[in-house]
Amino acid sequence: MSLINQLIIRVPKWTVSWVLFALDCIAGFLSMKYVFMDVLDSFQQPFWILFGITQCAWGTIFWFSNLYRGGPTVSRFSETENLVRITLILMIAGVFFLGINVNMGPITAPLMIRYWMYFTTITIVNRWIVRTLQKQLLRRGFGQHRALIIGTGHRAEYAAYSLINHEQKLFTVTGFIEAGKDARIHNNLPRPILGKEKELRTIIKKNPVSDVIIALDNMKHDRVMDLISVINGTPVSVKIVPDLYEVISGLARTEQITGLPLIDIDFKEGKWVGSGMKRAFDLAISLPILLGFLPIWAMIAVVIKINSKGPVFYNQERLGLNSEPFMIYKFRSMVHGAEDESGPIWALDDDPRITSMGRFIRRFRLDEFPQLFNVLKGEMSLVGPRPERPFFVEKLREEFPLYDRRFRMRPGITGWSQIKHPSDRDVEDVRQKLKYDFFYIENISFNLDMKILLSTLMVVLFGKGR
Repeated sequence: MSLINQLIIRVPKWTVSWVLFALDCIAGFLSMKYVFMDVLDSFQQPFWILFGITQCAWGTIFWFSNLYRGGPTVSRFSETENLVRITLILMIAGVFFLGINVNMGPITAPLMIRYWMYFTTITIVNRWIVRTLQKQLLRRGFGQHRALIIGTGHRAEYAAYSLINHEQKLFTVTGFIEAGKDARIHNNLPRPILGKEKELRTIIKKNPVSDVIIALDNMKHDRVMDLISVINGTPVSVKIVPDLYEVISGLARTEQITGLPLIDIDFKEGKWVGSGMKRAFDLAISLPILLGFLPIWAMIAVVIKINSKGPVFYNQERLGLNSEPFMIYKFRSMVHGAEDESGPIWALDDDPRITSMGRFIRRFRLDEFPQLFNVLKGEMSLVGPRPERPFFVEKLREEFPLYDRRFRMRPGITGWSQIKHPSDRDVEDVRQKLKYDFFYIENISFNLDMKILLSTLMVVLFGKGR
């Protein structure tokens, strides 16, 4: 039943995305056929091959530029601006290459400009028609988000009527959930009460729900966190009627939806992760670094061996994607058997267990480079939340109800929290770094990963680590 419910929610968006792609193919076919009609015989490849390659390139670029979003709230003006900017940049780049005598066969600058004008115009017209039709259907109930509201008091009632009565009709309210001691107004609620808080996960599975909205009259910090923890792991977005923005400051996005300001927490993966491009990026970067710097890794290994007794590498169990355990690899920077007597503890600024060579490689983060092998094995990513030891994970789970959100993606060699906050020394450090980890999870993108990698490179080059 849960799968069917999710299909009810997702199929309309998937349909719109595929319709947009099909219309783009039609636009590309008509533009190419009309513009290049007189020079088709001059190409060395058949028309269908050229068209297929060109359209696959457009489809990939548009997909990564969020031009295939199936949601009904996409702004037609913003989408047009984005589409014109992307196609114009590529057209100018093509004309530039022609200007420096790059051989493009029978393609000339006038032909390229004409193709751009036809393709862009037809694509924009197609999208305006689709988006306008989509908004009209939304007002008739097609493609609506299906919201489940937690709470039965005044705040829940206000949220429900605001969503139901808004002109765009983006949301329909499936029902309400009784939440603990929250005030009840059974007679004035526009939709039925589907059950109690303890039945929340079961209700989400049995009903086609895309969004869960927390709208309690008594919005205590612990209550909100507990509810988010219960919802975590279900295929829904969580939104909070604001009153406690500081509770999740730095970890969620705030947006104005249908006139009702809501704090948005989305548990679903972003395209950068879900598409597999982040994994491909990891492999493309990790392998050349490992092979290109092999002499340096060999020199570090020799110096570590000379500097102190014990193995060159230090292996330790950590928890990765979906809390799966794996062995992390590092150059050994502490004396051999550093935790034999003390047990697992966090490293200190002037930790006496760190060797002289270990202090040097820690300063330049060189001790982390063997983790590139973890990246190649698929256990880690270049960028992500740092993996933690099972011993500390159990303690941190008790302290922070949302700690498991870090396991939604592969842990990283470096991360947003690493460049924003120093190494963990106590629970307060962990608390601060969790905010940065959650911010990264919510805002993950290629641009953010590049920013983190460049910042980490500065640490490596100028020895700002510790």
